Amino acid sequence: MKLAFSSSLILATSVSAFHHVGSTSRLVTSTVGGSPMRFPAAAKIHPTSVSRIGTTGVAKRSTSLQMAADEKVTDRIVFGHQLCSFLFFVVAAGVIFNSIGGPVGWGLPLYAASGPYLAAGVSSILSDAASAGRLGSATYKRLALFLTEFNLCGMSTILLALGGTALREQLFYGLSLASLLSLSPTLAGYKNGEPDFFSETGSLIKGFFTFKNFNAFIYLCGTWFVATLKVLKLVDIVNLVMEGNPAKTIATRAVRFGRLALLTGVMYSLKDAADRNRLEGSTFIDLNFLASIVLGTMAFYVKTIRGALTPLVWTSAGFSAFTALNGLVSAVKKSKE
Repeated sequence: MKLAFSSSLILATSVSAFHHVGSTSRLVTSTVGGSPMRFPAAAKIHPTSVSRIGTTGVAKRSTSLQMAADEKVTDRIVFGHQLCSFLFFVVAAGVIFNSIGGPVGWGLPLYAASGPYLAAGVSSILSDAASAGRLGSATYKRLALFLTEFNLCGMSTILLALGGTALREQLFYGLSLASLLSLSPTLAGYKNGEPDFFSETGSLIKGFFTFKNFNAFIYLCGTWFVATLKVLKLVDIVNLVMEGNPAKTIATRAVRFGRLALLTGVMYSLKDAADRNRLEGSTFIDLNFLASIVLGTMAFYVKTIRGALTPLVWTSAGFSAFTALNGLVSAVKKSKE
């Protein structure tokens, strides 16, 4: 009986010893049979702890949803550039195919095809950059801006397609459609890269007057060469507008202006890469070959219409050879890494 009574007393004392002491735990002392007994006090969970746990969970879910949304945007950008790259390439191939056996020779068709071919290449590069999460780089944002300029000019070819059913007119429809569709992934990619337009414009202008090595100097000369042709083409367009020429005539000049605008961006990007000794990168190897093709077709076209090796022919051919050589050298170096 004494043992049972003692056990009951100890149990009752233990139960009464546990009580809340705020948000911390401490030991409570009680006396049983004259001997001190120590019991841990019950811990009290503060309401703010529950609030913090809930807030953390909401933040994690919000982050997960944002990541999922970013992945969807990236997927749309990648798909858009891939689709437009294919459409631009089809137009370029169609221009060449339509010229087989034609009376104008190969100079004009090849140069005409070089525009959409250049746009196809740049779109493919931007697609790869989006897949790798590198659209925030200044190189790709710069290319996106110049491709936008090409797209705005390319949309004008709808004027050359209206009222026609031949393959030539169908190709103009295709170019205007590709240019229109390309605006969405191009602008979305530029925005996704956290753009700072004004600071980038200032950096771009500064880069037009500086270089850090011999290669960069040659690329800078090439940039100025193409940019000068671009300005002259713009003056030509303004004169045609002021003279009241038909919209179709102006549209043909606008397409050429867009090609020169995109080529200017490509040459400047190569100059910037040369400044940073980054020409061995895959992007710049591709840009070198693209620039070489456009400049080479330009030289061939001018030679065809002038019938002589003019300074313009020699200059464009020289820059074509320079970019092709740098592309080959960079590709060989990259293969040995």
